[in-house]
Amino acid sequence: MQHPNTASPSGNAVSADNRHQTGSDDTGVDAGHNQNHHRGKAERDEWLFAPDLPIGNNPLFEWPLNARRILTYYRDYWLTVSEVSIFFVLAVAGWFALRGVLEGAAVLSAGWVLAVWALNLAVVLVFAGGFHLFFYQLRAQGTDLKYVPQFGHRGGSRFTFGSQVRDNMFWSLASGVSVWTGYLVFLLWAHAQGWTPAITVTAQPVTFIVVALFTGPWIAFHFYWGHRFLHVGPLYRHVHSLHHRNVNIGPWSGISMHPIEHVIYFSSMLIHLVVPSHPVLIMFHGYMLSLSAIFGHTGFHEMMIGNRARVAVGHFHHQLHHRYFECNYGSVDFPLDVWFGTFHDGTPEARRRLKSRLGPRWQR
Repeated sequence: MQHPNTASPSGNAVSADNRHQTGSDDTGVDAGHNQNHHRGKAERDEWLFAPDLPIGNNPLFEWPLNARRILTYYRDYWLTVSEVSIFFVLAVAGWFALRGVLEGAAVLSAGWVLAVWALNLAVVLVFAGGFHLFFYQLRAQGTDLKYVPQFGHRGGSRFTFGSQVRDNMFWSLASGVSVWTGYLVFLLWAHAQGWTPAITVTAQPVTFIVVALFTGPWIAFHFYWGHRFLHVGPLYRHVHSLHHRNVNIGPWSGISMHPIEHVIYFSSMLIHLVVPSHPVLIMFHGYMLSLSAIFGHTGFHEMMIGNRARVAVGHFHHQLHHRYFECNYGSVDFPLDVWFGTFHDGTPEARRRLKSRLGPRWQR
Protein backbone atom coordinates (compact mmCIF):
# COMPACT_ATOMS: atom_id res chain seq x y z
CA MET A 1 0.00 0.00 0.00
CA GLN A 2 1.13 3.51 -0.70
CA HIS A 3 0.79 6.48 1.52
CA PRO A 4 -0.10 10.05 0.58
CA ASN A 5 2.71 11.68 2.49
CA THR A 6 6.16 10.93 3.78
CA ALA A 7 9.58 12.49 3.81
CA SER A 8 12.23 12.61 1.15
CA PRO A 9 15.83 11.71 1.97
CA SER A 10 16.57 15.42 2.05
CA GLY A 11 14.44 15.65 5.18
CA ASN A 12 11.66 17.81 3.78
CA ALA A 13 8.09 16.77 4.45
CA VAL A 14 6.80 15.90 1.00
CA SER A 15 4.51 13.30 -0.50
CA ALA A 16 5.73 9.70 -0.55
CA ASP A 17 5.40 9.70 -4.31
CA ASN A 18 5.47 13.51 -4.18
CA ARG A 19 1.94 13.52 -5.46
CA HIS A 20 1.43 17.25 -5.49
CA GLN A 21 3.28 17.46 -8.81
CA THR A 22 1.99 17.33 -12.36
CA GLY A 23 3.99 16.20 -15.34
CA SER A 24 4.62 17.01 -18.96
CA ASP A 25 4.61 14.99 -22.13
CA ASP A 26 7.34 14.88 -24.73
CA THR A 27 5.95 17.91 -26.52
CA GLY A 28 6.45 20.04 -23.43
CA VAL A 29 2.70 20.55 -22.91
CA ASP A 30 1.66 20.38 -19.27
CA ALA A 31 0.11 17.04 -18.39
CA GLY A 32 -2.21 18.66 -15.91
CA HIS A 33 -3.47 22.19 -16.25
CA ASN A 34 -3.81 23.24 -12.64
CA GLN A 35 -1.59 26.27 -12.11
CA ASN A 36 -1.14 25.29 -8.48
CA HIS A 37 0.87 22.30 -9.70
CA HIS A 38 4.20 22.16 -11.47
CA ARG A 39 5.94 19.63 -13.62
CA GLY A 40 7.36 16.41 -12.25
CA LYS A 41 11.08 15.95 -12.82
CA ALA A 42 10.83 12.88 -15.04
CA GLU A 43 13.53 11.73 -17.39
CA ARG A 44 11.82 12.25 -20.74
CA ASP A 45 12.90 8.85 -22.05
CA GLU A 46 11.68 7.06 -18.91
CA TRP A 47 8.26 8.39 -17.95
CA LEU A 48 5.49 10.47 -19.41
CA PHE A 49 5.00 11.73 -15.86
CA ALA A 50 6.90 11.16 -12.64
CA PRO A 51 6.69 12.88 -9.25
CA ASP A 52 9.52 14.86 -7.75
CA LEU A 53 12.40 12.50 -7.16
CA PRO A 54 13.71 10.85 -5.11
CA ILE A 55 10.60 9.32 -3.58
CA GLY A 56 10.79 8.67 0.17
CA ASN A 57 9.48 6.33 2.85
CA ASN A 58 7.57 6.45 6.12
CA PRO A 59 9.49 8.83 8.45
CA LEU A 60 8.42 6.75 11.44
CA PHE A 61 11.30 4.41 10.59
CA GLU A 62 13.97 7.06 10.05
CA TRP A 63 16.56 8.08 12.62
CA PRO A 64 16.72 10.53 14.26
CA LEU A 65 12.97 10.68 14.63
CA ASN A 66 11.35 13.88 13.43
CA ALA A 67 8.03 14.36 15.22
CA ARG A 68 6.83 17.03 12.80
CA ARG A 69 7.36 14.87 9.74
CA ILE A 70 5.78 11.84 11.40
CA LEU A 71 2.71 13.83 12.43
CA THR A 72 2.42 15.31 8.95
CA TYR A 73 2.66 11.84 7.43
CA TYR A 74 -0.11 10.39 9.58
CA ARG A 75 -2.23 13.55 9.41
CA ASP A 76 -2.32 13.26 5.64
CA TYR A 77 -2.83 9.51 5.97
CA TRP A 78 -6.05 9.87 7.95
CA LEU A 79 -7.34 13.44 7.89
CA THR A 80 -7.47 14.12 4.15
CA VAL A 81 -9.35 12.47 1.30
CA SER A 82 -6.81 9.69 0.89
CA GLU A 83 -6.92 5.97 0.18
CA VAL A 84 -6.79 5.17 3.86
CA SER A 85 -9.54 7.55 4.95
CA ILE A 86 -11.76 6.30 2.10
CA PHE A 87 -11.16 2.66 3.03
CA PHE A 88 -11.84 3.28 6.71
CA VAL A 89 -15.15 5.02 5.92
CA LEU A 90 -16.03 2.09 3.66
CA ALA A 91 -15.23 -0.37 6.46
CA VAL A 92 -17.48 1.47 8.90
CA ALA A 93 -20.26 1.68 6.30
CA GLY A 94 -19.81 -1.99 5.39
CA TRP A 95 -20.00 -3.05 9.02
CA PHE A 96 -23.23 -1.16 9.56
CA ALA A 97 -24.66 -2.53 6.31
CA LEU A 98 -23.85 -6.13 7.30
CA ARG A 99 -24.36 -5.89 11.03
CA GLY A 100 -27.83 -7.35 10.89
CA VAL A 101 -26.86 -10.48 8.94
CA LEU A 102 -23.62 -10.86 10.92
CA GLU A 103 -25.53 -11.25 14.19
CA GLY A 104 -25.68 -14.94 13.29
CA ALA A 105 -22.01 -15.16 12.25
CA ALA A 106 -21.22 -17.68 14.98
CA VAL A 107 -22.90 -20.23 12.72
CA LEU A 108 -21.63 -20.54 9.18
CA SER A 109 -24.55 -20.11 6.83
CA ALA A 110 -24.93 -19.35 3.16
CA GLY A 111 -26.95 -16.21 3.90
CA TRP A 112 -24.34 -14.09 5.63
CA VAL A 113 -21.41 -15.60 3.72
CA LEU A 114 -23.03 -14.63 0.40
CA ALA A 115 -23.79 -11.16 1.78
CA VAL A 116 -20.09 -10.63 2.59
CA TRP A 117 -19.05 -11.95 -0.84
CA ALA A 118 -21.60 -9.73 -2.60
CA LEU A 119 -20.38 -6.63 -0.77
CA ASN A 120 -16.75 -7.37 -1.66
CA LEU A 121 -17.70 -8.05 -5.27
CA ALA A 122 -19.64 -4.79 -5.49
CA VAL A 123 -16.80 -2.74 -4.01
CA VAL A 124 -14.27 -4.14 -6.50
CA LEU A 125 -16.67 -3.59 -9.41
CA VAL A 126 -17.24 0.01 -8.33
CA PHE A 127 -13.58 0.95 -7.87
CA ALA A 128 -11.80 -1.15 -10.50
CA GLY A 129 -14.65 -0.77 -12.96
CA GLY A 130 -15.10 2.93 -12.17
CA PHE A 131 -11.41 3.75 -12.56
CA HIS A 132 -11.22 1.71 -15.78
CA LEU A 133 -14.22 3.55 -17.19
CA PHE A 134 -12.92 6.99 -16.17
CA PHE A 135 -9.25 6.61 -17.09
CA TYR A 136 -9.26 4.01 -19.89
CA GLN A 137 -12.66 3.88 -21.56
CA LEU A 138 -13.79 7.50 -21.45
CA ARG A 139 -10.18 8.73 -21.14
CA ALA A 140 -11.66 11.59 -19.16
CA GLN A 141 -8.19 12.69 -18.06
CA GLY A 142 -6.32 11.93 -21.27
CA THR A 143 -2.69 11.30 -20.35
CA ASP A 144 -2.57 14.00 -17.68
CA LEU A 145 -0.57 12.67 -14.70
CA LYS A 146 -0.18 9.28 -16.41
CA TYR A 147 3.13 7.51 -15.82
CA VAL A 148 3.40 5.98 -19.30
CA PRO A 149 1.62 6.86 -22.57
CA GLN A 150 0.29 3.33 -23.22
CA PHE A 151 -3.26 2.42 -22.27
CA GLY A 152 -2.73 -1.27 -21.54
CA HIS A 153 -2.25 -4.15 -23.96
CA ARG A 154 -4.71 -4.69 -26.78
CA GLY A 155 -4.59 -8.46 -26.53
CA GLY A 156 -2.31 -11.36 -27.20
CA SER A 157 -1.74 -14.95 -26.21
CA ARG A 158 -0.20 -13.95 -22.88
CA PHE A 159 -3.67 -13.20 -21.51
CA THR A 160 -6.53 -15.51 -20.60
CA PHE A 161 -9.27 -15.04 -23.22
CA GLY A 162 -6.77 -13.08 -25.37
CA SER A 163 -7.59 -9.79 -23.65
CA GLN A 164 -5.86 -7.96 -20.80
CA VAL A 165 -9.09 -6.53 -19.39
CA ARG A 166 -11.01 -9.82 -19.53
CA ASP A 167 -8.00 -11.65 -18.10
CA ASN A 168 -7.64 -9.18 -15.23
CA MET A 169 -11.36 -9.11 -14.49
CA PHE A 170 -11.54 -12.90 -14.38
CA TRP A 171 -8.65 -13.36 -11.93
CA SER A 172 -9.69 -10.36 -9.81
CA LEU A 173 -13.32 -11.38 -9.45
CA ALA A 174 -13.26 -15.18 -9.64
CA SER A 175 -10.16 -15.69 -7.51
CA GLY A 176 -9.34 -12.40 -5.79
CA VAL A 177 -12.79 -11.61 -4.38
CA SER A 178 -13.33 -15.25 -3.44
CA VAL A 179 -10.05 -15.67 -1.52
CA TRP A 180 -10.45 -12.28 0.19
CA THR A 181 -14.01 -13.23 1.17
CA GLY A 182 -12.79 -16.58 2.48
CA TYR A 183 -10.34 -14.92 4.86
CA LEU A 184 -12.89 -12.31 5.92
CA VAL A 185 -15.62 -14.89 6.56
CA PHE A 186 -13.24 -17.05 8.61
CA LEU A 187 -12.13 -14.10 10.74
CA LEU A 188 -15.65 -12.78 11.31
CA TRP A 189 -16.78 -16.30 12.24
CA ALA A 190 -13.81 -16.75 14.64
CA HIS A 191 -14.56 -13.33 16.16
CA ALA A 192 -18.22 -14.28 16.68
CA GLN A 193 -17.09 -17.58 18.27
CA GLY A 194 -14.97 -15.66 20.76
CA TRP A 195 -11.77 -17.29 19.55
CA THR A 196 -10.02 -13.97 18.87
CA PRO A 197 -9.20 -11.06 21.22
CA ALA A 198 -12.12 -8.71 20.71
CA ILE A 199 -12.43 -5.00 21.50
CA THR A 200 -15.11 -2.36 21.26
CA VAL A 201 -14.62 1.24 20.24
CA THR A 202 -16.14 2.59 23.45
CA ALA A 203 -14.31 0.28 25.88
CA GLN A 204 -10.86 0.23 24.21
CA PRO A 205 -10.63 3.33 22.00
CA VAL A 206 -6.83 3.63 22.26
CA THR A 207 -6.29 0.00 21.24
CA PHE A 208 -8.71 0.46 18.35
CA ILE A 209 -6.80 3.52 17.11
CA VAL A 210 -3.37 1.88 17.51
CA VAL A 211 -4.43 -1.24 15.58
CA ALA A 212 -5.89 0.95 12.82
CA LEU A 213 -2.73 3.08 12.64
CA PHE A 214 -0.42 0.09 12.35
CA THR A 215 -2.49 -1.85 9.83
CA GLY A 216 -0.64 -0.15 6.95
CA PRO A 217 2.90 -0.87 8.20
CA TRP A 218 1.96 -4.49 9.00
CA ILE A 219 0.56 -4.96 5.48
CA ALA A 220 3.75 -3.47 4.01
CA PHE A 221 5.93 -5.76 6.16
CA HIS A 222 3.98 -8.86 5.17
CA PHE A 223 3.74 -7.85 1.51
CA TYR A 224 7.50 -7.41 1.18
CA TRP A 225 8.31 -10.94 2.33
CA GLY A 226 5.46 -12.58 0.45
CA HIS A 227 6.36 -10.68 -2.70
CA ARG A 228 10.06 -11.56 -2.51
CA PHE A 229 9.08 -15.20 -2.00
CA LEU A 230 6.93 -15.03 -5.15
CA HIS A 231 9.91 -13.84 -7.17
CA VAL A 232 11.78 -17.11 -6.50
CA GLY A 233 12.18 -19.14 -9.72
CA PRO A 234 9.42 -21.79 -9.76
CA LEU A 235 6.93 -19.65 -7.85
CA TYR A 236 7.51 -16.79 -10.22
CA ARG A 237 7.19 -18.93 -13.35
CA HIS A 238 4.06 -20.78 -12.27
CA VAL A 239 2.33 -18.24 -10.01
CA HIS A 240 3.50 -14.62 -9.90
CA SER A 241 4.13 -14.33 -13.64
CA LEU A 242 0.34 -14.14 -14.07
CA HIS A 243 0.34 -10.75 -12.36
CA HIS A 244 3.45 -9.60 -14.25
CA ARG A 245 1.73 -10.20 -17.57
CA ASN A 246 0.62 -6.65 -16.94
CA VAL A 247 3.57 -4.59 -18.09
CA ASN A 248 1.24 -1.71 -18.91
CA ILE A 249 -0.94 -1.85 -15.84
CA GLY A 250 -4.51 -0.71 -15.31
CA PRO A 251 -7.03 -0.70 -12.44
CA TRP A 252 -8.10 -4.28 -13.09
CA SER A 253 -4.45 -5.38 -12.76
CA GLY A 254 -4.36 -4.63 -9.04
CA ILE A 255 -5.60 -7.93 -7.66
CA SER A 256 -5.29 -9.91 -10.89
CA MET A 257 -3.22 -12.75 -9.45
CA HIS A 258 -2.93 -16.52 -9.43
CA PRO A 259 -5.08 -18.11 -6.67
CA ILE A 260 -1.92 -19.20 -4.80
CA GLU A 261 -0.71 -15.61 -4.81
CA HIS A 262 -4.10 -14.45 -3.52
CA VAL A 263 -3.80 -16.93 -0.63
CA ILE A 264 -0.36 -15.50 0.24
CA TYR A 265 -1.32 -11.87 -0.33
CA PHE A 266 -4.50 -11.84 1.76
CA SER A 267 -2.98 -13.97 4.53
CA SER A 268 -1.78 -10.80 6.30
CA MET A 269 -5.37 -10.58 7.55
CA LEU A 270 -4.70 -13.54 9.85
CA ILE A 271 -2.94 -11.14 12.24
CA HIS A 272 -6.43 -10.48 13.64
CA LEU A 273 -6.39 -13.94 15.21
CA VAL A 274 -3.88 -12.65 17.75
CA VAL A 275 -4.22 -8.83 17.70
CA PRO A 276 -7.16 -7.28 19.57
CA SER A 277 -9.64 -6.43 16.85
CA HIS A 278 -13.11 -5.31 15.91
CA PRO A 279 -15.03 -6.33 12.74
CA VAL A 280 -14.50 -2.80 11.37
CA LEU A 281 -10.72 -3.26 11.67
CA ILE A 282 -10.87 -6.65 9.97
CA MET A 283 -12.91 -5.22 7.09
CA PHE A 284 -10.62 -2.19 6.89
CA HIS A 285 -7.63 -4.53 6.56
CA GLY A 286 -9.32 -6.29 3.64
CA TYR A 287 -10.05 -2.99 1.88
CA MET A 288 -6.46 -1.88 2.40
CA LEU A 289 -5.26 -4.99 0.59
CA SER A 290 -7.78 -5.16 -2.22
CA LEU A 291 -8.64 -1.56 -2.99
CA SER A 292 -5.18 -0.09 -2.45
CA ALA A 293 -3.87 -2.49 -5.11
CA ILE A 294 -6.59 -1.25 -7.46
CA PHE A 295 -5.73 2.39 -6.73
CA GLY A 296 -2.02 1.68 -7.12
CA HIS A 297 -2.37 0.06 -10.54
CA THR A 298 -4.39 2.82 -12.19
CA GLY A 299 -1.22 4.05 -13.90
CA PHE A 300 -2.18 7.63 -13.02
CA HIS A 301 -0.67 9.65 -10.20
CA GLU A 302 -3.86 11.49 -9.28
CA MET A 303 -7.44 11.73 -10.41
CA MET A 304 -8.27 15.13 -11.83
CA ILE A 305 -11.75 16.58 -11.52
CA GLY A 306 -12.45 19.97 -13.05
CA ASN A 307 -8.82 20.33 -14.22
CA ARG A 308 -7.56 19.98 -10.67
CA ALA A 309 -5.86 16.99 -9.08
CA ARG A 310 -8.25 15.84 -6.38
CA VAL A 311 -7.35 12.33 -5.20
CA ALA A 312 -3.98 10.55 -5.18
CA VAL A 313 -4.38 7.15 -6.81
CA GLY A 314 -1.22 5.77 -8.43
CA HIS A 315 1.74 4.25 -6.57
CA PHE A 316 4.91 5.33 -8.33
CA HIS A 317 6.90 3.14 -5.92
CA HIS A 318 5.14 0.05 -7.30
CA GLN A 319 5.14 1.37 -10.87
CA LEU A 320 8.94 1.19 -10.62
CA HIS A 321 8.63 -2.49 -9.66
CA HIS A 322 6.58 -3.26 -12.76
CA ARG A 323 9.22 -1.58 -14.91
CA TYR A 324 12.44 -2.80 -13.25
CA PHE A 325 11.13 -6.00 -11.66
CA GLU A 326 13.88 -6.67 -9.06
CA CYS A 327 13.18 -3.71 -6.81
CA ASN A 328 10.46 -2.18 -4.59
CA TYR A 329 8.96 -5.46 -3.41
CA GLY A 330 7.16 -3.75 -0.52
CA SER A 331 5.72 -0.27 -0.11
CA VAL A 332 6.70 3.05 1.44
CA ASP A 333 4.87 2.28 4.69
CA PHE A 334 7.62 -0.04 5.95
CA PRO A 335 11.07 0.54 4.43
CA LEU A 336 12.29 -3.05 4.07
CA ASP A 337 13.36 -2.25 0.52
CA VAL A 338 15.73 0.37 1.92
CA TRP A 339 17.08 -1.94 4.61
CA PHE A 340 17.67 -4.86 2.23
CA GLY A 341 19.04 -2.86 -0.70
CA THR A 342 16.10 -3.30 -3.06
CA PHE A 343 14.76 0.26 -2.93
CA HIS A 344 14.50 2.20 -6.19
CA ASP A 345 13.76 5.87 -5.52
CA GLY A 346 13.11 6.70 -9.17
CA THR A 347 16.38 8.54 -9.83
CA PRO A 348 18.98 7.73 -12.51
CA GLU A 349 21.40 6.93 -9.68
CA ALA A 350 19.03 4.26 -8.36
CA ARG A 351 18.76 2.78 -11.83
CA ARG A 352 22.55 2.56 -12.07
CA ARG A 353 22.70 0.90 -8.64
CA LEU A 354 20.11 -1.64 -9.75
CA LYS A 355 22.04 -2.34 -12.94
CA SER A 356 25.22 -2.89 -10.91
CA ARG A 357 23.43 -5.14 -8.41
CA LEU A 358 21.84 -7.35 -11.08
CA GLY A 359 24.89 -7.56 -13.32
CA PRO A 360 24.28 -9.96 -16.25
CA ARG A 361 20.58 -10.23 -15.33
CA TRP A 362 20.04 -6.56 -16.22
CA GLN A 363 17.95 -6.42 -19.35
CA ARG A 364 17.45 -2.72 -19.92
